[in-house]
Amino acid sequence: MSSAVCAHISGAATSGGIAPGIGSNSKIYKDDCMYNFDTAENNSNGLDVCLSCFQAFSRSDHDINYTLKHGQLQSHELFLNIVKTLKPEAQEEMQKPQAEENEEREKKIAKLEIKESKESDFYDIINSIYCLKCDHKYAIGESPIEVQSLVNQILAANSTNRNDEIKAWEQEILPCEHSIDLQQTPYSDEIDLTLCGQCDLKENLWICLHCGKLGCGRKQFGSELPGNSHALSHYEVSQHPVAIKLGSLSADDANSCDAYCYQCNDEVKVPGLSEKLLKYGIDINSRTKTEKNLIELNLEQNLNWDFKLDGANGEKLKPLFGKDCTGFQNLGNSCYLNSVVQSLFSLQDYDDFFKSKDFDEKVKDPAVDLESQLIKLYKGLKSGNYLKPNKNVFTSKGDQYQMGIKPSAFKTLIGENHPEFQTQRQQDAFEFMLYLLDKLDNQYGFALNKNLKFLMGNKVICSNCDHGKLNHELVDNLSVPVNAEVLKVEEDGTKIYEEISLNDCFRDYCSTQEIEGYQCDECNAKSTALQSSGFKTYPKYLVVNAKRIKLENWVPVKVDIPIKLEDSIDLKQYEVPKFSNGEVEVKGNSKTNEPTTFAANEEAMATLLSMGFTETRCLKALCNTGNSNAEDAMNWIFAHMEDADIDEPFDPSASTNNAGAGNEPSAELIENLMAMGFAHALARKALILNGGDVNVAVEWLFNNPDDDGIIEEGTDKPVVNIQAETETLTEELLNQPEPSNTRYAIKSVICHKGTSPHTGHYVAFIKKLVDGERKWVLFNDEKVVECDDKCIEDIENNGYIYIFERV
Repeated sequence: MSSAVCAHISGAATSGGIAPGIGSNSKIYKDDCMYNFDTAENNSNGLDVCLSCFQAFSRSDHDINYTLKHGQLQSHELFLNIVKTLKPEAQEEMQKPQAEENEEREKKIAKLEIKESKESDFYDIINSIYCLKCDHKYAIGESPIEVQSLVNQILAANSTNRNDEIKAWEQEILPCEHSIDLQQTPYSDEIDLTLCGQCDLKENLWICLHCGKLGCGRKQFGSELPGNSHALSHYEVSQHPVAIKLGSLSADDANSCDAYCYQCNDEVKVPGLSEKLLKYGIDINSRTKTEKNLIELNLEQNLNWDFKLDGANGEKLKPLFGKDCTGFQNLGNSCYLNSVVQSLFSLQDYDDFFKSKDFDEKVKDPAVDLESQLIKLYKGLKSGNYLKPNKNVFTSKGDQYQMGIKPSAFKTLIGENHPEFQTQRQQDAFEFMLYLLDKLDNQYGFALNKNLKFLMGNKVICSNCDHGKLNHELVDNLSVPVNAEVLKVEEDGTKIYEEISLNDCFRDYCSTQEIEGYQCDECNAKSTALQSSGFKTYPKYLVVNAKRIKLENWVPVKVDIPIKLEDSIDLKQYEVPKFSNGEVEVKGNSKTNEPTTFAANEEAMATLLSMGFTETRCLKALCNTGNSNAEDAMNWIFAHMEDADIDEPFDPSASTNNAGAGNEPSAELIENLMAMGFAHALARKALILNGGDVNVAVEWLFNNPDDDGIIEEGTDKPVVNIQAETETLTEELLNQPEPSNTRYAIKSVICHKGTSPHTGHYVAFIKKLVDGERKWVLFNDEKVVECDDKCIEDIENNGYIYIFERV
């Protein structure tokens, strides 16, 4: 590094070679390269942050020199170079034996104070100015004051990834009726704040805000924090719903403590909490936080879950560093995303599709472009550049596992504007998979996921006249029931179920069901109908969700029914049902012959019906708002209450949520976006570029606020018309010959351990070629290991999403 600076740096401020400063809406990228997963820690040359556009690039031996490429494309020549080297003491901390780490963790809770650590505690950080033209680094202190000021602003500012994380963690926790109207009574005895009132526990203590009774909380699943649920028992007896966790109280941040309403079964805010605590002698201004709150516990559980990384002999399973075995780092409750993406990108179709793609140089900001992020993921997973343990990257797990890649920008982009996936909370992996597949279809049409799609037949017969219909629906997944007898109930309430097979699940799914109150169009009688389903066509890849989630007391819980793992399964026995002797098939109204099909979002549909809206209005609303969520559909209903045809029978082909002839969007769709404040030209362009999908168009508009609305011929991506592609593929599948083979082999299984799909931890077991042999490989975030026979037990007990491949 030189002390004197070059002419390009000394004249940068006057020549316009750097930005004048960081604006209020500026995005600062300084975590990893825009096009790969090189960071200031894992790349010997560090990371180069452009002083003109604040995007980050890398110069590495294993990939393209993206700093040089950016400079050539944009004529940007000055960069802030950041290099981080792990301190020797941090390396020693990484290599501590696990037993020693556990011993420190078990120190008395009374002596514990939660403190944040800084990056400088672990790394020696060297910052300098890199001049691309000179290919040299210079000292920041020798630079003009304007350059130093800009560099200091960049270093002080949160990165875009960090801002996204902060925004995602800001949960929408609100007061409830019980915490607002909270009646307090004096506690008759002197309160001992060090001990549960009913056992000897001295941690995880919750105080009742109604009477001051102290009780221990529930044991957190997957956590070492103890609990005997005595605070919950107190609520069940007293009906006092609101309690506060003592160890989470902090003078530094009174709003960060845990407040829980047992009646609402949710976290809540308590207005005037400080005053209410004083009632029982607790001054929040003198409190020090000694325990993690519920969010932190869930995050810790997710990050630290080993999911049986030891084999049958008690030794750690063998870490893998070979081709096609790159893992994902856990961003904090991102294991659901990691497992789904890992499973999909293990399919040969995904490999074939993305290996020929490269970054579009016309994209100004790759972080907000979905295709750029998908290509970045693909290259990161397949390159092998992030497989080896990097001893310069600090991790409390030690360095025996690979470095992995950190999909921060992808997670932010794919979850943008989604009420659940934009947060840092744990999510249902199957819901995310469906959401992601839909996003990919809107991006590429059916070019990527065509081999996941197939036709399911649904036969309905009137029991009064034996007339019926056979409809075919194009789908890309099946959710099969999981039913089993309870063999016994343990003392702690745990239910032990009999083992079943996936064949049992398919059999239940395709079995004949009775439909009460069926209105037959042939005999005009209201009777009982018999409904059965089966495969009309067979996809190359079959995605199956085992419906382990059931409602108990209106709360979704997971049932731990063991499902025997079968290497292969023949689906011929579950083919579409035929009409038997005496049954008459009614032609003409089958979904196959209709111009379009529509399958309502089940969750949103149930929510709307529970609000009192008619089925017809619900269907119309969902169809016209992208079929994504109940809120958008509800707003559509309110906006169209006065429409003369609001209660006319639902006809999917009449939906306005598609582009018209020649892909020209309807006037109504354009008006809907204009009502949100967008100009006509911009609204029209957004709809055309996104196939008439209103929700995707709105996302595009927010991601492109400076667009002029002009559509330049030949420069925009092809328009995706999902409706047209659905009709074309349906016709193609109906006319294809019956396959000679309907046997499927298991390809991957996404497993979930926890009591609810929105808590716990997800991993993916994927069949990979290891040392010339097909073996199960466990992808537990960045911990990728070769499985032994003991892992089969995990798959059978926790299998949630199965992906089969036709053999």
